[in-house]
Amino acid sequence: MDMDMIYRAQMLQKESEESERNLQMVEEQISELELFEKNLGELKDSKGKEMLASLGKGVYIKSDIKEEKLFVEVGAGVVVRKTREETKKTIELQIGRLKEVRIQLIGQLEEFKMSFGEMVREIEGENKVNS
Repeated sequence: MDMDMIYRAQMLQKESEESERNLQMVEEQISELELFEKNLGELKDSKGKEMLASLGKGVYIKSDIKEEKLFVEVGAGVVVRKTREETKKTIELQIGRLKEVRIQLIGQLEEFKMSFGEMVREIEGENKVNS
């Protein structure tokens, strides 16, 4: 086995591991958004009720729900008011985009697997010739 083959195998392994980590992160984000979407559904008809609101880092404060509109961060520190339905649509779009990324990552992993299989067959072929 030559050094070029070893280098290609190492690069393939690194790329594969990176794709696996990215896939895991995407799966976690999809799960979090799906849970958030479910919890958002439970806010229906909750005006006037109490809830625990997260302040971050596992710290909560008891609060009263005074209105049905939500404050949604849309990026760069910008917050807009949205209805529950508008927020739900935004979440559904995000989940859809993440599922597309998941499909791409799974495709990449399959390509890496096929490439690795080809390398193994190539090595086996070289070993048979050298025997």
